[in-house]
Amino acid sequence: MDVHPKYPFWLPVQFRTGYLLSRKINRTFSSVVDDSTAEKLFAVEGHITARQCATLFYFAYDQSCSGCVVEIGSFKGKSTIWMAQALKQRAKQEKVTAIDPHINTRDNEVVPRYVEESSYDAFVRNVSENGLDNWVQTIKATSEAAAKDWNQRIRTLFIDGSHRYQDVILDLRLWELWVNIGGIIILHDTK
Repeated sequence: MDVHPKYPFWLPVQFRTGYLLSRKINRTFSSVVDDSTAEKLFAVEGHITARQCATLFYFAYDQSCSGCVVEIGSFKGKSTIWMAQALKQRAKQEKVTAIDPHINTRDNEVVPRYVEESSYDAFVRNVSENGLDNWVQTIKATSEAAAKDWNQRIRTLFIDGSHRYQDVILDLRLWELWVNIGGIIILHDTK
């Protein structure tokens, strides 16, 4: 795995924002995940790159503040599995809370194009095939519906639900108040 931001070649390393973090992500992932596990993680279908997944892995693995790991938008479970594997590697009995209605709206602004009516069966199968059932809690609902009953502090929040601007803003408003000081909010598909 090689996570690294791109910078002008002439910019000294110490001035490159993110350089040290990218080195920590690479070291952490390669030191705790063996090759066969990494191969299984890479094989799961999804719309997120391996570098992005390694970053999610790192922040789920990192225990610098308290709280749980929450994901808005799970699709077939690729990002869920990477974060759950991080919790498993930490030997913690924590779970990734994966929130998704798993409905194919056939609207590319909401979800990427796929054939099935629901991504739920593929999600459950992928989590199970990777031996991560004990590290994933599924909430089959919209972000807005799930937020109504939510009452836990969050240390890592990954937002990758509907890709409409107003839906992303709503997700941020509904969930950011639960993120602990020192926690992190990660957004996918931003411009």
